[in-house]
Amino acid sequence: MIPAELQKFLDTAKSQGASDETLVGLLRGRAWPEEEVYRVLADHYETRSGLRIPPYKRSASAKDAFLYLLSFATLATWTFGLGAVMFELIDHWLKDPLQQPSYFGIYQVANALASIIVAFPVYLFVMNYINRELENHPEKLESAVRKWLTYIALFVTAAIAVGDLIAFLTSVFRGELTANFSAKAAIVLAIVSGIFWYYFGALQPRPVPVKSGDE
Repeated sequence: MIPAELQKFLDTAKSQGASDETLVGLLRGRAWPEEEVYRVLADHYETRSGLRIPPYKRSASAKDAFLYLLSFATLATWTFGLGAVMFELIDHWLKDPLQQPSYFGIYQVANALASIIVAFPVYLFVMNYINRELENHPEKLESAVRKWLTYIALFVTAAIAVGDLIAFLTSVFRGELTANFSAKAAIVLAIVSGIFWYYFGALQPRPVPVKSGDE
């Protein structure tokens, strides 16, 4: 139920020609949470009309699923390629005396570079398309496909980060820590942390632009 004082304010403001955008801006300016503002407006219209707002039934889009799966697949491809290149550079700069020399380094670097060159532009293109879709259709922010796949990506990156830290501490406790292993652990942690914080931020509520009544 809407507090009587707020209901009176809404009635008076609407009678004076205030738009919903103006009311949203005023209430948010007084520290009202965005979700609560729209709930209050919905309750206001239900009270005045005597009708309930029909619930919106979201349907999973095959197109959305394809875009997010493609983005995460290309993300995994180019990040693994980036990690492989960095590992080879670390092996070259910080040689591990306990590691046997490998004759397949050049082939690994070639494969990793090819993965980055192909997958990274595709990832950027898909993410740019997804972000444009979210700007044009804000309701897609609540897509179940988007949230499930993003949380799965967060889970995978968090699990890799935990495993990386466990491996690092295990080497410390055993007294087997080397500069080579430390650098590789830092690279893994940096990559997965960047991915985690990017997608974690993408799940946070986005501010809704408020238009003035004159626009």
